[in-house]
Amino acid sequence: MRINELRNYVDERFNQVNTRISKLAEAYSDYQEFFVEYLTAEGLLKAEKAAMLRNEARRVMRLAASGNPLSKEEWDRIKELLDKDELTLEEALELRELARKVVREYGEYPEAWKLHIYASIMVGEAIRRQSQQQQQGQKEQEKQRQC
Repeated sequence: MRINELRNYVDERFNQVNTRISKLAEAYSDYQEFFVEYLTAEGLLKAEKAAMLRNEARRVMRLAASGNPLSKEEWDRIKELLDKDELTLEEALELRELARKVVREYGEYPEAWKLHIYASIMVGEAIRRQSQQQQQGQKEQEKQRQC
């Protein structure tokens, strides 16, 4: 009986540690997303420089060959989005969501995190382009009102 109690205690402690590690990894991932998207939206990280990161992120595709929880369609969509030079905000958000899933399942591989960073850069870049387009539209409306 005493051994079972000890085993249960140890199992419970390991579960608590695993839960805390998972929460820490998720918090880090959220922080990383925000920071990279903010720097990109502010123009401090250039999309052109993301090409190197995109090539690194493509290496995550090697994980698709392993028995994995991501569907073939999800891997195909990741590849399709990585092949594009420019993503709409919706596409960038989709890639980021897929990258989050890859990080949750393959966080021990650096390529998973590189994919996540790349996706975050693409979200920030799409937000920056959208903001620039809105500013340009406002300027054009202002010019029309002055005429």
